[in-house]
Amino acid sequence: MPSVIDERQAERLQYIDLCAYVLGAVNRNVLMNRFEIKQVLATRDISAYQEMSGENLTYDLALKCYRPSKNFVPRFIHNIDDAIQLLCDGTVTIDCEPRFVGNASTYRLPRITLSITTLYPAFQALSLSREVVISYMSVKNGPSTRTIAPHSLFRTGTFVYLRAFDHKSGEFRSFKLNRIIHCELLPTTPAIDQRKEYDDEWQRQVTLVIKVNEGVEHPESIAYDYNMENGELRVKVKKALVMFCLMDWNVAPLNFKGLPGILFPLKLVEVIE
Repeated sequence: MPSVIDERQAERLQYIDLCAYVLGAVNRNVLMNRFEIKQVLATRDISAYQEMSGENLTYDLALKCYRPSKNFVPRFIHNIDDAIQLLCDGTVTIDCEPRFVGNASTYRLPRITLSITTLYPAFQALSLSREVVISYMSVKNGPSTRTIAPHSLFRTGTFVYLRAFDHKSGEFRSFKLNRIIHCELLPTTPAIDQRKEYDDEWQRQVTLVIKVNEGVEHPESIAYDYNMENGELRVKVKKALVMFCLMDWNVAPLNFKGLPGILFPLKLVEVIE
């Protein structure tokens, strides 16, 4: 029994470390909700983490939570996917014993690896509603340094993006995490008109009318794939995410005729505002 208890506490200590590292804050309620434990046990876990980490955390009286200290160093190795899942879904994956999944044959296509040590200040900025300076590699403008105020994180099939107000352009834009090569958390908070509720394209939804592209030998197969009705599919999506939806589903955009059906089995025929 002691070994089981130690193992469970180690999982909670790792979670404290992850929350402080990625969210920039952790408290007893976070542990109590995540692990369904009593307050006294959550207090004991935070004390154990402090003793183990050498004062990695400082208590913020105003926010009533523990914040990473200036000399914070993560005490566990964290997976970038866990960090993104925590930010997007508020959950962390638990690995099952091999015998539970040993009968299934699976394969995951290779994904581009992200660096949590590079991105954690941006994650903290998102969690704490702060601004962050990033060094960014843009396809159009090349490398640049800019201050952004992130308000959302979204995932496509291949990449992960930050939606943020960009001070350089004065607009809300989407930034691919893979292109952030350095970032630094700032103590400043975004102005009111730089927050999510003022991101018009994020707040507005449009309807994409999608049909099977020309050149597909058996269009009924594609229509069945996507459960189309009367030969078309209608998808509601945030206006800011239209381009990403088209790329993720391999949909030929408007005014791009002649794209091969083998690569673009679908085509966009209308965007309803």
